[in-house]
Amino acid sequence: MDPARPNDPDPADPFFPERADHAILETIEIATEGEDSHHAVRKLRGPLMKVKGVKDVKVDLKHERVIVTFDARRTHPPDLHDAILDSGYTPGPVAE
Repeated sequence: MDPARPNDPDPADPFFPERADHAILETIEIATEGEDSHHAVRKLRGPLMKVKGVKDVKVDLKHERVIVTFDARRTHPPDLHDAILDSGYTPGPVAE
């Protein structure tokens, strides 16, 4: 830490927001209620995988949802939401 700037974060701190040596993975669930799940996969997987930071897109047929894992340092849920809407898909009201 720079003594002249005591409020600046220490870059050696593993929780320093600018460290790029690890991903911060988050997962969200998107409801596919009322949709043919295979249809949802075709519509959502491609556009979501193109979003910078998306690591994986899985479909849970039993619970009618799409599960997206992404690096929170590279993308944000609004970016995912935009990709979903741009694909022409309208999410269901609730993911179980």
